[in-house]
Amino acid sequence: MIIEIDTEQLKSLGLSPNEFVYISMLSRSALDTDLKLDVNLIELQTNGWIKIGEDDEVILRNRSLVKEDDFDRMWSSLLSRFPIKVMCNGAVRILRAGDSNAKSNQKSKERYKKYVSGNVEKHNRVIKALETELDFRKRGNNLGWMQMLETWINNHSWEKYYTEEIKDNGGEPTVQEPGRITRLL
Repeated sequence: MIIEIDTEQLKSLGLSPNEFVYISMLSRSALDTDLKLDVNLIELQTNGWIKIGEDDEVILRNRSLVKEDDFDRMWSSLLSRFPIKVMCNGAVRILRAGDSNAKSNQKSKERYKKYVSGNVEKHNRVIKALETELDFRKRGNNLGWMQMLETWINNHSWEKYYTEEIKDNGGEPTVQEPGRITRLL
């Protein structure tokens, strides 16, 4: 099991690394008795982290250390940036459900999970491309034509906005100002 430890968080919470590891393992129901951790259970109970029940059963009380898994963080990050609704020709278009756990988002979530497959770098490229698209659409005043989340994910629409130009620029998107388009007739 891999457990990341943020030392600044430990200081602010007043926990030792052993206590942090113990609570993390307890939250995942993966306590390893072979691992020798120096933990004062009475002190953890006094501080409100755990409750010691009958037969020395330990129950986690404070779940503030329990982090969602990496994909859930990536999914939340994508949804926090993707618009819920847009205005198009004076009417409101709904692009996705507001609740990340809504049933209408589940199909999109599964498709995105399959694409990302735990790769944070892929996720970061998608986020940069989304930000580029949003910036481009806002500048061109055509945000109303943004695709629905499900369509956007199914079609891998971010690939249109994550171009070689972005890669060459160190991952920073560059958006040109939309100019006037003229043609000679």
